[in-house]
Amino acid sequence: MNKKLLGYLLIALMLLSCLGACEDAKAKTVTIADGTGHSVDVPVPAERIVSIDSHLSEIIYALEAGDRIVGRDSYTYFPASLKDVPVVAASSYKPDVEAILKINPDLVVADSMLSKDDRKKIEAAGIPVMVETSLDPTNVATLVEHLGVVLDKEDRANEIVLFIKRYQDIVDERISGLKAADKPAVFFEWGSKPYKSAGSGTIFHNLTVAAGGMNIVADQTVQYPTVDAEWIAKRDPDIIVRDVSTTAEENLTDKMMRTRNEIISRQGLSDVKAIKDGRVYALGAPLAAGIRSIIGELYLAKWFHPDLFEDIDPETIDKEFLQKFFGEEPKEKGVYP
Repeated sequence: MNKKLLGYLLIALMLLSCLGACEDAKAKTVTIADGTGHSVDVPVPAERIVSIDSHLSEIIYALEAGDRIVGRDSYTYFPASLKDVPVVAASSYKPDVEAILKINPDLVVADSMLSKDDRKKIEAAGIPVMVETSLDPTNVATLVEHLGVVLDKEDRANEIVLFIKRYQDIVDERISGLKAADKPAVFFEWGSKPYKSAGSGTIFHNLTVAAGGMNIVADQTVQYPTVDAEWIAKRDPDIIVRDVSTTAEENLTDKMMRTRNEIISRQGLSDVKAIKDGRVYALGAPLAAGIRSIIGELYLAKWFHPDLFEDIDPETIDKEFLQKFFGEEPKEKGVYP
């Protein structure tokens, strides 16, 4: 064999080797469309994850990948083992970008409070970022599927999705024949200040509608409007629901009870139908969004339409869910009363 032919053969072998390496590299990434519409190239399986949203952390844990979370936000404290993970963000709104980069994760997952500037800083370091804008029952199953692919936990993801969709289908079927007049008018309050609500396209709006209610602030031009007692009195909602979140140091049941009592005693609301009928409810944040939002949907459906959901016990279903996907017993009820 002459030297020229040998050279060609060596070049061909090098090209084949390079092609194989390129294919291997491609096989180790997947492109995911996150909640903001960004296409994110994520390594598969992601082994080192910074999760700066508690609901996303719960999903990762339920997918049997909680040990891959190497950084978290200050609100991530369930399951209890995640308390030992270093805090690298107060929340998605206030991340410590320097601390995140120091950990050098494969992936950062955050909610929509993450600013564009902070996202760019993290991505500039070569770290992919998935931002999710809605974690309610309308899209959480899709998110579970996406993370199942990223974490190489597709079978586990399928189990979770089947559980969620089973109860979504029950709610959808039972409210499908309701007319507008049959649906209660609902004021859904959330946040650190009274009277802050949520308009169309938000988690709380989607949860209300999915459970067969009508959101009384859906027609507002501001996505998260803050109203007042006079505005509420004029709309006269049938039901008031308050989302209640806690830190690791707070007791959820106690806070929900105090919050509900505060709403009932507000000046200017005594003649509102929801107050007079005792239909004021506190919904714990763990059930309002994320992987357990299907439980929140079941509670709302039962509050809105007790006759249609008389046979449904959300507390028992929540217990089954926690045992099956977290290996834990519920420590407290997620709603009040």
